[in-house]
Amino acid sequence: MEMPPTAGEVPREFIFVDESGDPGLIGNPVYLLIGMHLSESALAHLARHLTSFRYHHEVVKELKAQRWAEKLAPQSRHLLEFLADMTDAKEIISTGIWLRKTKYQAGGGPHLSKPGETWKFRHFQLRMLLEQHAKRAVWCAETDLVVDRWKMSQEQRQNLEIYLRGNYRLRPVFSSITFVDSLYCEPIQVVDIYTRLARRVIEGKGTVEERALAARLWSSTEIVKGVY
Repeated sequence: MEMPPTAGEVPREFIFVDESGDPGLIGNPVYLLIGMHLSESALAHLARHLTSFRYHHEVVKELKAQRWAEKLAPQSRHLLEFLADMTDAKEIISTGIWLRKTKYQAGGGPHLSKPGETWKFRHFQLRMLLEQHAKRAVWCAETDLVVDRWKMSQEQRQNLEIYLRGNYRLRPVFSSITFVDSLYCEPIQVVDIYTRLARRVIEGKGTVEERALAARLWSSTEIVKGVY
């Protein structure tokens, strides 16, 4: 049984973020980010379901390794419909942004084509994602931002923390900004499944059922220029 928070204790919240695509001008022509936002109690609900899901479907590998969203087999449909039900119940609020590189570059989108600015592009898109999410959800002062880890120097990591904490559209300030490997973080694995499904829909490969699931799971915005 879950114990309620004690008097004066602020319930924690979490926003898990994953990307899909290459942050430079070359590579995949579509880049996207999705953030999944849930409370501590909702996270426990999700964890219980994933434990049961792994047991009944004999899943021992990282969820992303199964490529669940690339074909709606019964197992992947089961998982995504459960997540959609949690979303319908407002236990999960997920937001996505995406861009087509040629259109974004033509719109004056920053940091895409200059050598050595890949990290700036990622930081800017993460800011865009969080600002779009802030229009849909309010988070508490005890909210952790958890991002699938990418290569960054210590200076670049500090730059990102200062960049996000100094943005007055993103309030309250995140209590922690953490970069993790998806191998040991199941919610990041879930968001990776979202990004796979999102890419299928954006690229016009999604079935009617897949598009309907995507519409239930997250709200998506195309980024077409540099300033919003």
